[in-house]
Amino acid sequence: MIHHPHFLPMSCRLLTRVSLSCVLVGMLGQCKKPAPAAAAVTGEVTLATVAGQTITEKDLIKEAEWRRANHQAVPAPEDLLKEMVNRLALVARAKQAGLDSETETKRRIESLLIASLREKELDDKLAKIEVTDDELKAGYEARQEEFTRKGLDRFAILFQAIQPNASPARREEAKQRLNSAIAQAEANPAPGGRGAAAGGFGTVAAEFSEDQISRFKGGDIGWMESGVTQTRLPAAVLDAGRPLATGKHSGIVEAPDGYYVIMKSDARPGGVRPFEEVSDRLLQVMLREKRRQFEERFLEESLAAAKAVTDADAAKKVSLPNMAPALPSPDTPPAFPMGDQPAVSR
Repeated sequence: MIHHPHFLPMSCRLLTRVSLSCVLVGMLGQCKKPAPAAAAVTGEVTLATVAGQTITEKDLIKEAEWRRANHQAVPAPEDLLKEMVNRLALVARAKQAGLDSETETKRRIESLLIASLREKELDDKLAKIEVTDDELKAGYEARQEEFTRKGLDRFAILFQAIQPNASPARREEAKQRLNSAIAQAEANPAPGGRGAAAGGFGTVAAEFSEDQISRFKGGDIGWMESGVTQTRLPAAVLDAGRPLATGKHSGIVEAPDGYYVIMKSDARPGGVRPFEEVSDRLLQVMLREKRRQFEERFLEESLAAAKAVTDADAAKKVSLPNMAPALPSPDTPPAFPMGDQPAVSR
């Protein structure tokens, strides 16, 4: 197909302003093609005939109306007729060259037709789909599990590593260091606020803890779900931390790799999130679902109307080229269902 404007003479460049949809659909042979006699029977004046296709007075008026609606200049009637004749002549020549049978051309035409179909019969209906308050509340009740969150605990630790064969003196030294750390943390608790060591054991962890991951963050090891048992902490340490009140710490806990002190620095209770907290998100999810269902019904109706018949077993036997998937082309026709659509505000 000819796209470059410098390829055509000036008189033909005016064709670029003509409706692309009529050009492409015409290439499929779907434009109006009444016989010359038909125009006479209906009383329409035939202004031109191109490759067996007539251009009547009504066609000329429709073209002018289309141009006005699309903010295009409308030339004198004889000039407009000339442009329409030129266009149909080029379309006829393109069809004679077999261009309307080329895969790329056919896909562009299909894309245009599908886009027009969506605009005319689908998009406006999708935009009008709503989720009522009753539907939203029913959806919330039906999805309680989705909105149930587990409780969270946040811990900080102090740690002194002990080898299995460590002497009693080394073990006592480690305990004394942790006791000193506890005393300093109680005398000068972490101030809170921003900063890596603002919570938990504060700067005491950097001085007394040997846990390299957490020592410069006030001993903080982050959030853990209340029921989780598989963590990097020994089970005995975690068991000592779970029952603590927020802000409280344990005594020294012995574990296979050393001695710990654990603090529960924060906690968030679990339970079902309130309706007001999740309603906006749930609304968007339910809108997408209703639109997807509508599009699926639209596609099913289209398949039924087209009397589509598929032989999947035969398709499985086709040997396709072994090629890497290409990036989507701009001319890829929009598929049904289309998935997420822009949300409609309530």
